[in-house]
Amino acid sequence: MQRLTTVTGSILILMLLLLSCNDNDAALPDDEIHQDDIYEVKGRYLSTDMRGESISVVHEEIPDVMNAMRMSLRISDPSDAEELETGDVIRFEMVRTESGWFAREIEVLPPDTELDLPDDLHGVGVE
Repeated sequence: MQRLTTVTGSILILMLLLLSCNDNDAALPDDEIHQDDIYEVKGRYLSTDMRGESISVVHEEIPDVMNAMRMSLRISDPSDAEELETGDVIRFEMVRTESGWFAREIEVLPPDTELDLPDDLHGVGVE
């Protein structure tokens, strides 16, 4: 019985140690980032996922890369999204890596900032 208690206690301690090793940069890929894969983008913040690891945005077109669209992006630092409110106009760096896209350096812009979005995306995220 004592052996079972010791094993159970050891497992619980190991689980707590693993959970405490959560690194804020875990949402980022280990891929090397090239300057050519960093784009300054404007868009509208919609939401943050429940785990605080990604945000949903509607962003302007990135010429020769992608059309304007609604998309979910991992964030480099979860604290970047803490002050954001649904509908905020934001500027951010959108970074392409081998394993996908992520957002960093998020900045809230004045609410009257014009966004160049297609008509079907203009009202998204606006109450």
